Amino acid sequence: MLVNKDHALPEDYEIQLYWLQNKSCAVSVEMYDALKEMLTDGSTDGREFVVASGYRDTEYQKKLLEEDIESSMANEGLTYQQAYEKETRETMPPGYSEHETGLAVDIVSLNYQILDEQQENTPENRWLQENCSRYGFILRYPKGKGDITGIDYEAWHFRYVGREAAQEIMSRGITLEEYLGEA
Repeated sequence: MLVNKDHALPEDYEIQLYWLQNKSCAVSVEMYDALKEMLTDGSTDGREFVVASGYRDTEYQKKLLEEDIESSMANEGLTYQQAYEKETRETMPPGYSEHETGLAVDIVSLNYQILDEQQENTPENRWLQENCSRYGFILRYPKGKGDITGIDYEAWHFRYVGREAAQEIMSRGITLEEYLGEA
């Protein structure tokens, strides 16, 4: 399932959620076991992960985008439209966010919990980028692919697509859009 600026979450989409053990967030039941296996294996290998974000409902997604737009307008003097264009390079409008599927997670290092490009330099992120496809995950917004995905590089954003698709996407260095013939 492709969810991006051009492909809204289907109106009839239903999700079963599973709350993570620490109750920080919920994810789709469909991907919980794979996520747990991936993070357990990485932890066994000495990595310390934090799932910073998982499922978001439409209201929460709307609130996040509105806060980001207001911040850009106040801090950078942008018009609403300029702020909207800037902020939707990272935060999707409600109904268009992968987080609303429950199949996307933002995973960071326990020792570096900032969502910025430096995340890619953490041992946790390097491990995830090298191993995520074994568990059915892809780095959803890879570096240099923003013109295809519509989203700037996010080293921390992983999407569950299943093992077969993930292995092909990651080994070929393509995006989900390219894999599905939507690019």
